Amino acid sequence: MKKIIMCTIFIGLVVLVRYALRDMQLDVDLLRDSLMNMPGLVMENIQMSREISGDLWRVRIPYLDREGDTIKMRSLDIRREIKDTKREWYFFGREGTYLHEKKTASLEGLLGTLETEDRVWNLESKILTWQEKNNALTFPEGFIIYDEEFLLRTPLASMDESGVIILEQGGVIQWLKPLEGF
Repeated sequence: MKKIIMCTIFIGLVVLVRYALRDMQLDVDLLRDSLMNMPGLVMENIQMSREISGDLWRVRIPYLDREGDTIKMRSLDIRREIKDTKREWYFFGREGTYLHEKKTASLEGLLGTLETEDRVWNLESKILTWQEKNNALTFPEGFIIYDEEFLLRTPLASMDESGVIILEQGGVIQWLKPLEGF
């Protein structure tokens, strides 16, 4: 009788662990679609990771509030580990909004770092927008990107997923480090 009870408990634990592990691997699209079908929702301490084009993206959202088609978030942390180089991009947004029907998102109060082979760039912008259909990142109010040697300021820019930045209306470079030998 003890063997039957122990066997039943063991099978129950295996099933419980299997379903718990399955639930921890939630599909981000499934989660997003499920959230949009709930009538008003507040969630806290959400963490997600997803592989996109070989890069690992990790998102942490301490607070999320959904009303209708709009999801509002506070204090977003976004990390991108670039597949071949193991370098990271890091973005922090004070506030974020996702519009489900338009499949667009925006981050306000953006601070970030972009690691390259030679250096680490700091990035600041009032707003970053993203459109799902073309995976476009846009800085409609421009940005400042800098390191210890120089600062680049631009009024409007866009960035593709590989990190190529297009200065839509040009920009101004300010050298911060004196030239040697002068």
